[in-house]
Amino acid sequence: MGLKKRVASLLGVGGLLGASFVGLSAPAASAASVCDVSYIVSNKASGYGRFEGATTMRVRPYSACGSVGTFVSGTKFYYWCTVENSYGNTWIYGRIDGTQTKGWVYNYDVSWDGGTTADC
Repeated sequence: MGLKKRVASLLGVGGLLGASFVGLSAPAASAASVCDVSYIVSNKASGYGRFEGATTMRVRPYSACGSVGTFVSGTKFYYWCTVENSYGNTWIYGRIDGTQTKGWVYNYDVSWDGGTTADC
């Protein structure tokens, strides 16, 4: 095989491998980016509810982001503020009753028992 054919073959294989790696890294990069976004939160509401089943609190308003912890059904949760994430899902930032544990909870994982809500 001539030198030109070997070089062309190596370049072709390198290009395929490079394209494969780019394809594999794209989802990881996009998943990480939503968890890196910071949100300005403050206690703007007087709402509260209870977790409707075992509920995981998150560090950001996406299920792909890290967990603060998973809490049992019936745990009282005070609403601070809400946000709609880039998927159109509403998340509530707040605090577990009797603790300083704060985080994000998916809207449908907590009941609405009273009080008000506000955007973050």
